[in-house]
Amino acid sequence: MLKHVVRTLAAVAVSLGMVGVAGVVTPARAQSAPPVTMGQINLTFYVATGAVVQAVLEDLGHKVTVSEGNHPTIYDRLGKGEVDMLVASWLPNAHGKLQAPLASQLVEATTLYEGAKLYWAVPAHVPESAVRSVDDLRKPDVAARMDKDIIGVGPGSGLMVGSGEIMKRYGLEAAGYKLGIAPAPEWARRLADATASGKWMVMPLWQPQYLNAVYPVRVLEEPQGVFGTDRAVVVVRKAIWETWPARTRTVLSRVQLGIPVVTELERQIVVDKKPSAQVARDWMRANPDIVKAWFAQ
Repeated sequence: MLKHVVRTLAAVAVSLGMVGVAGVVTPARAQSAPPVTMGQINLTFYVATGAVVQAVLEDLGHKVTVSEGNHPTIYDRLGKGEVDMLVASWLPNAHGKLQAPLASQLVEATTLYEGAKLYWAVPAHVPESAVRSVDDLRKPDVAARMDKDIIGVGPGSGLMVGSGEIMKRYGLEAAGYKLGIAPAPEWARRLADATASGKWMVMPLWQPQYLNAVYPVRVLEEPQGVFGTDRAVVVVRKAIWETWPARTRTVLSRVQLGIPVVTELERQIVVDKKPSAQVARDWMRANPDIVKAWFAQ
């Protein structure tokens, strides 16, 4: 009789849409879980990780509102308390300067992936014998063939700040190169066009990023080490973190994805044009053992 009642209650919960990957969101849990405003940088690989974190929080009973913007905007909102958390901050290098003024106000909740890197790359058809390093871009024969417009994405991002530093350190402006910023679709289309046409060009890029899985590229050596290696950290305002249920803090601290997972999630969002929430939920359903470990009591 008891088993029948439990099955019936579970069926009702499913019919009401109250079941996530982690199980039933009970009214008591929903009441104890405060609403969350999640900051998210408006590039699709952040959208991919944000969708997973949002799904986890929703399964814990939180109502999540997403606030999107570019890098400086989101860090400004985080500092002003207009967002409760950020998914995710690249530390210690790419976002270090943006986060430094706020560091004492924040808690590092979890590291979503290690090995986050910014770099310059070229399409694989550019011979390595001609262009192996950023230094090689100054060679007269290389400069004569290379597209002089080096276009990145994300105003105020670590990618663009670091790329500006590379331009200075390697004397690339004197060689005729110009650094610019484009909307993400245009930035990606430049690589697609160059791959199709055989054109030589430089692509400011990073991992995780779906373009690495779609187009053959080769990372350029960068002897001066302007770009470092980072970890992607979910940061939460300390004042907010301390109000969250212990269950939320514990589960969130276990959420890890890895670069291959984030790359594939973003590819589905951009290339397959699937909604980010669907992509996150599909992945969680396809990896029940990982998700169960996050939510283990």
